[in-house]
This record gives sequence, C-alpha cells and structure tokens, in this order.
Amino acid sequence: MKTTTISQLLNKEVDHALGHLIYVVRDGSLIFYVGQSRRDVVERFWEHMQVPSRLGQLIRLNKPHSLQWQADFYTLADCQQFVRQKALFPLQEWQHFDMDMAEQAIIAQMRPVLNRDFNPQPTPLPPGYKGHTLLGQTKPFPLDDPQYRPWLNRMSLQGWVYVQDDDGRIHWQHSSGKILSDTAVAPYRESGQLPPLA
Repeated sequence: MKTTTISQLLNKEVDHALGHLIYVVRDGSLIFYVGQSRRDVVERFWEHMQVPSRLGQLIRLNKPHSLQWQADFYTLADCQQFVRQKALFPLQEWQHFDMDMAEQAIIAQMRPVLNRDFNPQPTPLPPGYKGHTLLGQTKPFPLDDPQYRPWLNRMSLQGWVYVQDDDGRIHWQHSSGKILSDTAVAPYRESGQLPPLA
C-alpha cells in the first residue's frame, strides 16, 4: 500500500502509482471514497478533480483542511485482507479475485461517505465537514457559527433575512417577496455564494 496526501497529489508530487488498482480517500479513520482504475490511480484521482465529481467537490469545499486528507493506493495483493471467499475444501488456497471484487469488499467493510453502490449504509458525513448537500443530507444551519458570519452579512446586504418557525425550521425571505427553504439555500451557503434572485 502506498499513502500520500491530497496536497501532494494536487501539487503533482506523486506522478503515478503503477501496479496500484484501488484507491481510498480518507481523513484519518473517516473514509470518504473508495474507487478503482484499470489505468493509473493517480490519473483517475485527477479526473475527480477536473470534472469535478462529488469527491472533487467535497475536497474543494473543505479546503484547506482537505489538503491533509490521505489517499491510500492498494495493489490487488494489498486487498486480499478485505476479500472473503469460502474455500471449497479444507486448507484450500485461493488467490483468485479481481479488482471489482476487491473494490466491493473494501466498500462493504469501510462504508465510505460518498460511495452508494455496494454500500447499503454509508457513513454519514460528520457535522464539522462541508458538503452535506452533495449527499442529500441537509446539515441544520448553525445560526451562531462564526464561520458563516461573512456570508450572513452578504445575504443581509442583498436583502435576505431568515425566519425560524415554531418547529425550529429556517426559511429565507427576500425583500422582493421571494421565499426559499433552508434546504434550497444550503448549497449556496456551503459554497459561500448568494442565491440568485431571478
């Protein structure tokens, strides 16, 4: 197994990981994504950043903290510990599994945040991370979080105010009469943008 950081990948300090077929992106023990590539896994990682995929978006939303996240590159032999196969006969040796089986086994065991295939119970993205809207999870808006104060000020200057109902749900009203749910506003808040008025 070969381990590097997102910063090293983005700075092109790791140019290839030949022989490695599976990659795992994580922050310590929190697994974000498991993927595979029949080509070079470093090149596949770059594709995530250029499109960007949900993984690429999650990395961008969580900068600069995400620059210290780790990427583990596994050879097929490294994956053997994750792949469970029943032997037909006692003491039978088995070495036959492919990277699809390896990827599926790692996803099933690690329960990454972003993978949906072969992952019936993905790990929820903890509250300290940005990107809940990428997963269809709406993080409750923390009204007193200082990180959002500049964004709140910009919203106010544009004519937006938030209203909290009796159930604690928040919705946003604009001076023009436009009303948005907090779920609709959450992607703009997380990216530091303002919702359009049109």
